[in-house]
Amino acid sequence: MLPNQANMFLPILDNWEEYFQDPHEGLGTTYERFLLHELFSMLDEKFTIESVLEVPSFGMTGVSGINSLWWAQQGKQVVVLDDNKDRIEYIKQVWADLNLPVSISLFNEKSLQFEAKSFDLVWNFAALWFVNDLADFSNQLKRIARQVIFICVPNMNGIGFRWRLRQYPLPEKIRLENIEPNRIKTYFSDSEWELWKTDLFDVPPWPDIPLKKEELVKRLLPWKFKGTESIDPSEKKQEDRVTIIDYFSGANKHLQREMKKYRFLERSPEFFRNLWGHHRYFIFKRKQ
Repeated sequence: MLPNQANMFLPILDNWEEYFQDPHEGLGTTYERFLLHELFSMLDEKFTIESVLEVPSFGMTGVSGINSLWWAQQGKQVVVLDDNKDRIEYIKQVWADLNLPVSISLFNEKSLQFEAKSFDLVWNFAALWFVNDLADFSNQLKRIARQVIFICVPNMNGIGFRWRLRQYPLPEKIRLENIEPNRIKTYFSDSEWELWKTDLFDVPPWPDIPLKKEELVKRLLPWKFKGTESIDPSEKKQEDRVTIIDYFSGANKHLQREMKKYRFLERSPEFFRNLWGHHRYFIFKRKQ
């Protein structure tokens, strides 16, 4: 069993600020991000997306607020909403350093101040379980979205997810019922919206545990890393860190190719992906 820590079920709740000092996200998060890029590309090809709203944006392990970088790189209008004022300032700096345009504002769940059909795509990743009132929130997204709503949530049937539920207390901020597939389908489907596609994805050769996979190995095999604990993150060599930021800045142009070698399980049988997959996505489209 791994050492107990505060919010070990979802460490990003406590350590999000650390990633802005040291953006090394590790294999797990970086792999997820490139899979999202593939899904983004599919959505853009199918629906010709020109404007994107990510709300709420907090939830993925790693550097917060940068899930939509791909869209901005493609020349799309991007708006990101986050519920933490301090975090917003950090996020703005990352986008500015990458010279990619974005509008970042404070998230108010009770009132999304956008006109109807303002964005071609409205989406979020691992963030839906922070929403207090899913019924009201889903209605707001359906009002704001012009074409597509894209929701990604943890796979509740996954072995790693169920293990974490048994091992660690669920943080008070999390509403587990919000990520139940049938509940999502119910709230985001109505007379104007329909489920277009849903599937399991993020099926890498490592378990669904919210730690850098390098860190996981260190904890399970500490004798192999004795003497490395005192290394300052600022002294980490550029080539030793794994972060999507280096891909977008051009510092690591081969990162996408490196991540592709881990995706051999993505097309495995559904019964296996249901047990091992880390996430499930739902794509809702407005009815014609």
